[in-house]
Amino acid sequence: MAAAFDSDWDSDEDDNIENIFNENSDSEPDFEGFGPEDIVRNGAVIAHIDMDDFSPENDDEDNSDKAEGWTKSSGPPLCAPFTGESKLNVNMENQEPIDFFQLFLNDDFLNIVVQQTNLYADRKKNQGRQGNHSRISKWKPVSLEEIKVFFGLVIAMGLVHKSDIDTYWATEDVIFTPFFGDKMSKDRFQNILSNLHLCDNDTFIPPGQPGYDPLHKIRPMIQQTLNAFIDVYSPAENLSFDEATCPWKGRLRFKVYNPAKPCKFGIKLYQVCEADSGYCVGYDVYVGKNNRATSVYCEELGLDEELSETTKTVIGLLARCGCLDKGHRVYLDNYYNSPELFDELEHMNTYACGTLRTNRKGVPVAIKRKNRKLLQGQCIFRQKDNLLVIKFHDKRDVHMLSNFHEPQVAVLNKTDPKTNTPITKPTCVVDYIKHMGGVDLSDQLNNYNSILRKTKKWWRKLFFHLVNVCIVNAYQLYKKFSPDVKKKSHFDFRLSTVRSLVEAGGVAARPAKRGRKVLGELPARLVGQHLPEYVPATPGAKRARPLRECKACNVKKKDRERTKRKQTSFQCNTCQVALCVPDCFKAFHTYVNYRQVLLPAANEDSD
Repeated sequence: MAAAFDSDWDSDEDDNIENIFNENSDSEPDFEGFGPEDIVRNGAVIAHIDMDDFSPENDDEDNSDKAEGWTKSSGPPLCAPFTGESKLNVNMENQEPIDFFQLFLNDDFLNIVVQQTNLYADRKKNQGRQGNHSRISKWKPVSLEEIKVFFGLVIAMGLVHKSDIDTYWATEDVIFTPFFGDKMSKDRFQNILSNLHLCDNDTFIPPGQPGYDPLHKIRPMIQQTLNAFIDVYSPAENLSFDEATCPWKGRLRFKVYNPAKPCKFGIKLYQVCEADSGYCVGYDVYVGKNNRATSVYCEELGLDEELSETTKTVIGLLARCGCLDKGHRVYLDNYYNSPELFDELEHMNTYACGTLRTNRKGVPVAIKRKNRKLLQGQCIFRQKDNLLVIKFHDKRDVHMLSNFHEPQVAVLNKTDPKTNTPITKPTCVVDYIKHMGGVDLSDQLNNYNSILRKTKKWWRKLFFHLVNVCIVNAYQLYKKFSPDVKKKSHFDFRLSTVRSLVEAGGVAARPAKRGRKVLGELPARLVGQHLPEYVPATPGAKRARPLRECKACNVKKKDRERTKRKQTSFQCNTCQVALCVPDCFKAFHTYVNYRQVLLPAANEDSD
């Protein structure tokens, strides 16, 4: 091996590793250990060693494996170079958090949400089944500005977690959060949430008929996000392919159960993510066997119909994401891996690595044998063209399959505390551990400040799950391409997005003030200073103290019957209304409904 050292690598450590392997090199009689020229330091890996040196002595080749082309001869695989480039494919005038968020959920898509929400609410309101005090009876059309405020509040609910939506508008001092009530009333928010819609229900095709789409309710969101994920950003060389889960425990035909996931019940999504960042390049929602979208891409590629469903799923989604014929290296787990899949990917200049189930068709007999026990650190491998299958024993047997790795073992920059010797693992195992976690990283970020809440509609749960994915993707692009010297944290990125959405919807209707009328809104006769005075005499009047009918204690003429009218010579100096003193004067300036106090039998309305 060619020598390559880092400047901070001490030659004393080289001598230490050489001595250790010289002392423990009894697996092969002709193995003489390592010199400094054999040690290559690559991050946590300080050397690569041929796997033959870690094979057991009784590793004989099987005749059936030879007939299939599997041999112990090792050689470098012939792989096409990676021709892609990790880059942003759009020009951005500004690079604030809201600008990255709008790369995925722009105004054009939000206008579709506004249109379909108003259409659904109008139809629901016109059905006439609701009462006068129902929420839908108060519906008013939503605008683009208002829907931005709505989404801003939804994201903010992930930052300020409360158990129930109503508590965000609670006024008790312990849990009071005035931000939500200042931007939108509780009734208006719940009205928009209950009528939120993405498509026209009249275009739905029932099950069993040609063109039936089980994801019809959320199809616009799927199309928007898939196109944006692919068009906005080109991923790096290493990708990970795995399952993600949108939590859901309600009734649903394609709900799945996976005990290995934190959310055991839910909607399964096949995801392709960039290995280093967790950026979701594409996904496919599992709705049962014979996925329509996967079948279309497999037919375009001319794949054999007899291929397994897992092979079609992987190739179909990679084709949908535009990740074939570019030299990408995809890491998968044992649910998908098989020699059949790797052969098909190699024909498309795409390479893969991952764990393997030994019951897959095409696995060599030497790897399948269960009666051959390996000691810790020992390996068995077989190679056919670029395909490499290994069986490695650590704490238990680990089976790996790759079509771009050499049969080598990596010496790690770590030591076993029991034996004080460097830890060794096959190179494909080290790379798999390093690059397989892209989907798990995306899921992990989705769970931070998640906007998911309980709902009775499965498609609404999946919709907000995809909004979460959009936020995480936007955050990853912000970290990669923002010119800010000090990048915002994930929490601050969401907070900045909330502020921008609320400010963009600044002209949206603010909640109306509710509650009792304040003092200034009372009639003028109940406020201020009021004093009695004589009713002034008109010029030429016969009486010096003229009389006028009392405003408070006189009933209407039609209701008087034989009742005498009551007159007084006093009036209010401010209101200029004739009033008997003192009872009528006091009641008129004290009570809103003064007639009910003075004339309870008459039960007249106040003026």
